[in-house]
Amino acid sequence: MIAVNAPLPCCQLQPALRQRCAALPQRPLQQQRRRQQPAVAAAAAGSALPPAVAAAAAEEQPSRGGALKITSYVFLWYGFNIVFNILNKSTLNIFPAPWFLATFQLIASGAFMCVLWALRLQPLPQVGWADIKALAPVALFHTIGHVSACVSFSQMAVSFAHVVKAAEPVLSVVLAQVILKETYPYYVWLSLLPIIAGCSLAAMKEVSFAWSGFNNAMISNVGMVLRNIYSKKFLGQLKLDGINLFAILSIISIFYCLPCALVMEGPAKWAPMWDAAVAASGGMAAWAKLLAAGGIFYHLYNQASYMVLDQGISPVTFSVGNTMKRVAVVVSSVLFFKNPVSFMNWAGSMVAMLGTGLYSLAKQKAADEAKAAKAKAA
Repeated sequence: MIAVNAPLPCCQLQPALRQRCAALPQRPLQQQRRRQQPAVAAAAAGSALPPAVAAAAAEEQPSRGGALKITSYVFLWYGFNIVFNILNKSTLNIFPAPWFLATFQLIASGAFMCVLWALRLQPLPQVGWADIKALAPVALFHTIGHVSACVSFSQMAVSFAHVVKAAEPVLSVVLAQVILKETYPYYVWLSLLPIIAGCSLAAMKEVSFAWSGFNNAMISNVGMVLRNIYSKKFLGQLKLDGINLFAILSIISIFYCLPCALVMEGPAKWAPMWDAAVAASGGMAAWAKLLAAGGIFYHLYNQASYMVLDQGISPVTFSVGNTMKRVAVVVSSVLFFKNPVSFMNWAGSMVAMLGTGLYSLAKQKAADEAKAAKAKAA
């Protein structure tokens, strides 16, 4: 007779299953969990960083949206920025009140975000008073960078102002070494020489050159660099995405900018300029459209830049993209406003832009070498 194994009783079935499961190899699951932990930690670190340093956290992350999505965001970023610069300069040409305009753009950006939050199109940020206090100095530098850039655009051509703005990496290296005690290898410092040479060459034959405009563009560079440095220094644990952080900075900046605008310009100056702008633009409706469009596109181009950052591209890719964006803005503004540009202007502008790209590559190389040295030491 053939012996058949009788089924185990229910009381013995569960211990038997446990013994068989315990005997199964557990290494693949443990290895899978260990492989997942660095990715989760990197994602958490990326979401915690502010946009000023978000690219550094996304250095090794692949794009989440794919090449087509990134390309579309970059085109939006470029397009919105070009349109904003044209609208901004057109507004300043008939309404030379940069403090008023800078304040209005901050208010428009804050109002735009309030609409997105109310319609649940953007997650509502969870911030407390401690976060607001931490953001206050960053917002101050953001205000300085924004207002001084607007003042610079009112005093000289947009194209040349952006050439001067391309010198921002020079101040970034110097101030980061002073404040953050960061050191850079010699090739990073050498990459700054084309930027300085290009800006100097472009300024030599610039028809619209004005020292006040140049100084305000440099002040804007200082403000933006300090904003990025203090974001990196104090805000590493702030749980905000790029769009929400920019919105909160804009809202806080209103409380800095509005009182200063009232002191620097005020209603007494605004009233006659307002009437002149209404007449020059062809009526109140046309003037209101121009003013509103400038505020909307100010927010849109900043939001698009953070959408590009949120795709997980490397910092060097973003920096090169920002350099090419300046080239696009310079060329489009020259074509639109028909500014007289000499060969030396073009040559200096392109050298400065090229230097900015070289600086991005040099800084990325320095970061990779520092990371490799740290890993070797560990």
